[in-house]
Amino acid sequence: MNRGKYRNISISLLVLLIMLGGTPVADRLPQGVPENQRISVYTVIETIGVVMQKTSLSWQVSDGGLDTLGMPTINGNSVKGSSIAYGAYSDFVMTNGGEYSEVKSVVVTTDPQAPGMYNIETQKVLTYESINGSHLMADESYVLDVAGQWSYEGNELRCVFSQGGSSVIPAFCNKATASSKMRSVTSAQVETRGSLTAVGSSVDVPAALNYEISVTPSSKSASGYADGIFSTTFTVSVMEGRSATATSAQDAMGKMMGIYNETSSTLTAIDTASVAGGVSAFNKVFSYQSGIACTDC
Repeated sequence: MNRGKYRNISISLLVLLIMLGGTPVADRLPQGVPENQRISVYTVIETIGVVMQKTSLSWQVSDGGLDTLGMPTINGNSVKGSSIAYGAYSDFVMTNGGEYSEVKSVVVTTDPQAPGMYNIETQKVLTYESINGSHLMADESYVLDVAGQWSYEGNELRCVFSQGGSSVIPAFCNKATASSKMRSVTSAQVETRGSLTAVGSSVDVPAALNYEISVTPSSKSASGYADGIFSTTFTVSVMEGRSATATSAQDAMGKMMGIYNETSSTLTAIDTASVAGGVSAFNKVFSYQSGIACTDC
């Protein structure tokens, strides 16, 4: 095979999908449960032969029960809306032979997080070289899904340095995903990083999902290129509520529940990319934040 005929593909794309401005519409993360967990998995592999490895994580947390998202609770002049978050991470790698090396870390903590901190963080660097026609395939993905009923902001703990806004946090239902796939890979060095925030220590902590992948030639590549099929998919789906009739928090109280459940904004964004052949560089960076007091949103 004449690798000199391969096309040189160099792609570097930064995708920043940052939702919402200074108005208090966006994700309100659920509160943490009384007992928290921490899981850490560190992996180092250096082998010539068959490799099969899989990591799977699914996490759901709610202000109430997991089965339903209850209507706002009214107690005198206080209105408390519930929210629920779903976070997931999966990673799968398989080879039918060849020279394979990997360093990988997965850290999970269910503690409520401050702004800029994460409940799930992963890092991975793998290098692969085919032997006698062997190849590698791999999949990696993140999912973040947060939904909530409307609430009065005064019922939420808020950072003393954050700016004030309207007294109402409307209903919302937002989802973001990030994934990468590798097929028929015979030579490559691949680095990925990801992070996710699903539980906040205060109302100003935004929901967050970040993912980055970088594909470069292996130091042992005879052609000087990475060889295979590499693809990514990033999606965002946003639905935000507000009231078209209530003019104040007092008016909303008088009309009781449901006034801030009127759909007022939807947003859908999809980014896909795929390269195949001799690849000199393939880099994708995805960042998503959604929060009522997020300084970067």
